[in-house]
Order: sequence, then structure tokens, then C-alpha cells
Amino acid sequence: MSLTKRVCLFAGAALSMSASALAQSSSIDESRALTSELLADAGTRTSALAAAPAYTPRVGGYLQFRYNWNDRDVSVGEDSAVGFQTARTRVNVSGNVFQDNLSYFVQGGWGPGGEGFLEDAFGTWKMENGWWITWGQTKLPLLREELVGDTNQLFAERSAFNWTFTQGRSQGVIFGFRSEQVQFRGAFSDGLGTANTDFTSGAEADFALTGRVDWKFAGQWENFDDFTAFRNQEFAGMLGGALHYQGGGDTFATSDTDVIQGTVDVGIESNGWNVYAAGVWRSMDMSGGGDFDDFGFLVQGGIFVAEQVEVVGRIDIVIPDSDRVNDDNFTTLTGGVNYYISPGSHAAKLSADLQYFLEQASNSIVPTSTTGGLLGSTDDGEWNFRVQMQLVF
Repeated sequence: MSLTKRVCLFAGAALSMSASALAQSSSIDESRALTSELLADAGTRTSALAAAPAYTPRVGGYLQFRYNWNDRDVSVGEDSAVGFQTARTRVNVSGNVFQDNLSYFVQGGWGPGGEGFLEDAFGTWKMENGWWITWGQTKLPLLREELVGDTNQLFAERSAFNWTFTQGRSQGVIFGFRSEQVQFRGAFSDGLGTANTDFTSGAEADFALTGRVDWKFAGQWENFDDFTAFRNQEFAGMLGGALHYQGGGDTFATSDTDVIQGTVDVGIESNGWNVYAAGVWRSMDMSGGGDFDDFGFLVQGGIFVAEQVEVVGRIDIVIPDSDRVNDDNFTTLTGGVNYYISPGSHAAKLSADLQYFLEQASNSIVPTSTTGGLLGSTDDGEWNFRVQMQLVF
């Protein structure tokens, strides 16, 4: 490939930061982080920005490829399962339309089984004085672990705490405001986990409202695009909270279920170390099946032991309502290490971690997940070890 073509390619990637930053959602933050990482790895090419067309679509994406070893007790077959897994393959297109403050982001991909799907599809209008509005399909502003992008996690995968209570993606409208220290996001949507649904779908709520407020008491907003604090990073801290409500049963095909979910989290980062903690409460009132209050807690952290090597650890617990049929607590311990092949960047990263699930998933509300490494055991105790290679382009 000629030098001119390479310059143009990297210039196009760099410009995606402007479109990504508008919505302040997970996917937008992720896109901006990825492109900035590429520029960090190729700083000599940044001068090409001035020559790039203003409204040319930019293409990006990432790959997460793993080797898994899982050991558990099963009633039929072998206890161990091993093999490779293409955990995530994503491709996205972003850009501006008509003017600099009107942008779009579309991302699709393939899962471990090779199935294709649409993940994000939204537009954003950035207004004056720090206000913006996003419409389309994206993540609701609820759990921060979910809002941090796939490639910017502290571990190869999010926690069991997260995939039990996650907001997932939804279709709706999100508006937000950001000042020097405070950020607010509010959403009107179809409800939790309603990606790629039509308006007649029974999976949707009649309506859903979500609000999240973050207070940054130190550092820069960009410090919280990920959980990692590279060496020489300034001290940064953020306290956040969110509340979600959705109701159903009064429009076509929707279930008569009300859900209230709240979360509080805090993150502190500085000069090669980080700590993050979160708690969540979810109340579900189902007309034909009871009223349940479930809780979850998570603490994780990491520290660099060498310039490109980070040691990480996590504990999370899911506590179901005692009135549920599957009412056992579910605890997960995780330890691992990250090697940042591209120093100070997530663009090329090798990760390895070991998980120990203390209880049976079948006696809890935690769903099994091959991506999460939890396959399900007939007895307490399940191990999962994985090695992941991540590339961002």
C-alpha cells in the first residue's frame, strides 16, 4: 500500500473521534477511544488530519479472539471443555452529516457462533452549551461496566454481576449535558434489553425512563472511557448513580411487569493503579409471578507491575430475593494479567484471567454464558481460564 493511501486511512480513523464524542454513550466513547489509540500508536501520521475530507465516512472495528479452558461437574459427558472462540468481531461506520455537530454511528458484528447482527445504529445532534441528543439503538445510561466499551474493560470479559443486571441495548431517545465536573444523561426508550425489536414486540415495555448522573471530582472525563490507569496518569475520580423505571401490560403484546433498577458506582485512578466499586438493586413486580428485589455488588482493581504489564483482580456477588425459586447467592472470583503490546493503549492487548464460580448457576438468577465463561455445573465450584488477543482497527 502506498504512503498516500496509508496517510488517508489513518486520517479517516482519526476524524471518528469527533463523531464518537457526541453521544457520550458506551459505543460512542468506545469508538473515540479506539481511534485515539490508533493515533497514539501512529503519532507521526496525525498531520494528515488537515488534508482529510470533512464528511467522509470512517470505518473501524475490533477483534477479540480467545482460548478457553473450563472445568466443572456434569452429569453427562466430560467435565472439561477446551477450545478457541471468536468472542467478538465488530465493524463500524461513523461520520458527520451536513455539519460538524450532526453525526452518525452504525456498528454490526458476529458472535462466537458466526451469527451476524446489528448492534448500534444512531444519530447525534450536538447543541450549544454542552447539550446533545441521540436517537436510535444504543446502550441505556445505567450500569457503568456496560457503558465502558468492550475493548476498554479491565478483564477479557465483563462480570457475572454485569451480565445479570445489564441494561443491554434499546431503541429510543437519549439527551445529555456535560460540564467541567457534572454529566447527566436521560433516556426515553423501549426498556431493558430490547435491541432489534419492532414496536409490536412483546419484549418491549410500554415505556421506559432512565437517568444517570456522574460527578467527576478529579481528572478528565477521558480518564473514565476505560477502567485502566496507565503509568503517569493524573489522579482522577468519579462518583455516579443511575435510576431506571419501565412498565408494561397496557399496550399490544407487552407483559404486565414493572421494573425499577438503581445503581451507584465509584472509580478512582492514578499513576498505574485503579479501583472501581459498584452496587445495584432491581425490583420486579410481575402480575402473575410475584414481587422480587435482587441485589449485586462488585469490587475490582488493577496495578501496573511493569511499564506494559497490569495485574488485575475482581470479586462480585449476585444476591437474589429469598422468595425466588433459585434464591442462592452467586459469587465469582477473578484474577488476571494484561500485557499492553501497544504501550499506553488498548489497540493491541493480550489478556489472561482465571475465574472461579463458587456456587451453582442453576440455583441462582445468574444466566450461563459461553462468552462469560460460565457453562453451568451440577455442583458448587466451576473454573474457567481464558487467554484473549485483542486488536483494534
